[in-house]
Amino acid sequence: MEIADFLTALAIFCGGMTASFFFSGTEIGFYRVSKAKVVLEALLGSRRSRTLLQLVNHPPIFISTVLLGNNLANNFVSLGAVLLFQVLFPNSSAALLSTVVATPFVFIYGELLPKSIFLLMPNRLLKLCIPIFWILVPLFLPVSLFLSGLNSLIAWFLGEKTPKYALQMSDAELKQMIGEGKSAGILHPAQEMLAGQIFQLQTVPLSKFSVPLKKYPVVHEKMTRKEIIQIARKFGAGWVLVQKNPNESVKSRLEGFCFLCRKGKNCLCVLF
Repeated sequence: MEIADFLTALAIFCGGMTASFFFSGTEIGFYRVSKAKVVLEALLGSRRSRTLLQLVNHPPIFISTVLLGNNLANNFVSLGAVLLFQVLFPNSSAALLSTVVATPFVFIYGELLPKSIFLLMPNRLLKLCIPIFWILVPLFLPVSLFLSGLNSLIAWFLGEKTPKYALQMSDAELKQMIGEGKSAGILHPAQEMLAGQIFQLQTVPLSKFSVPLKKYPVVHEKMTRKEIIQIARKFGAGWVLVQKNPNESVKSRLEGFCFLCRKGKNCLCVLF
């Protein structure tokens, strides 16, 4: 038995098993990934999440890349298994023996195990795998584009639209995310109620909560401290707006504001 031949066959088989583990796991992880979490992490500036969001928005590209990689991985596994049995048992039917022995091994460690692992932590594991897809997606892009175009043609013929997950989330998506959090037990009723109140307030214009500028007292820099305090007390305000000259319009050339605070019987006036 040649050691070099054995090591070559073993390397091909192990490389194929590793690739099969990777592609089988990422395939199930892609279907189980939380789209809302990907969008939120992309908004926080995660480069990997942004790439993952692009793949989520173009599922034919991702799926075709995974399927092509998985087919190549299975071919390498089969080749490595045949070569191993030819080296170990040179006088036997290597192809038949390799198929019988390798099939359950590949099913358990190349398909079932990675799918189970990625099913538990789809978002975290997919983010770890994104650098590999930076290489694989351009490599398989010609075939992926053909399959993507074919998928779009079929979707257009059937009248279906592929949803796009942008760096903005609709009310329905946010409510669905909150419902998932409540079902998972990570969202308390008070948090759910707070989120519901926020959704109700988003349609209320900002003018309902703001005070027009003309309603605030305005003073000028040439006023004395006593005059400023009298104006503030007249309006019942703890601070007043300050302009540079007394003859200018209230709405223009404001220099800052004057904050009034009480210290004992005296009232201090602090200019900002």
